[in-house]
Amino acid sequence: MAKRWYGNVVNRIEEGRTIPEIKEGTDITMYYWSDRTCYYVTKVVDQKHIEVKQYNVVADHSKELGRGHQEWLYFKTRKEMADYMKQYYPNNEYNTDEPDPETWVYRYNHWNRAYTYTKEDLDEKDIMGLPMRGHFNEKEIEKLENGGTITRYYKLDNGISFGRRDYYYDWEF
Repeated sequence: MAKRWYGNVVNRIEEGRTIPEIKEGTDITMYYWSDRTCYYVTKVVDQKHIEVKQYNVVADHSKELGRGHQEWLYFKTRKEMADYMKQYYPNNEYNTDEPDPETWVYRYNHWNRAYTYTKEDLDEKDIMGLPMRGHFNEKEIEKLENGGTITRYYKLDNGISFGRRDYYYDWEF
């Protein structure tokens, strides 16, 4: 006799989903329309709170068709990448300042980027050049000005694969 399902199919599928065990150093691939970017885990707070950094990816210049033909080298630091690139372009200058890791949190069945805002962020500008102060209501501004913090979560809409490092850049766009 066949097993009977109760409830909707989506809920039954979600019941079987589990978060993979994540360890420090785990590779992550994030999928976009046709491109893919790669990250690695720098810290595991718990299985639903991790810190990640994006790989610095460059074409493999040592191979004949390395530039632009999906032959990639992955570097964890900008300094490593700069040292490699200086072999081929010694006169170029490279930014070796390391960005802070991103915090990802698993909430509501998907991964989110977590941003924590402080009083100093009120005086900063957003990517459109507008004051960040406009992104908060009066109660939040008061909390920030009194030394508090506000954490906001932004859904990572793209597909994510853990344990996989598969960078791809679509040259046709």
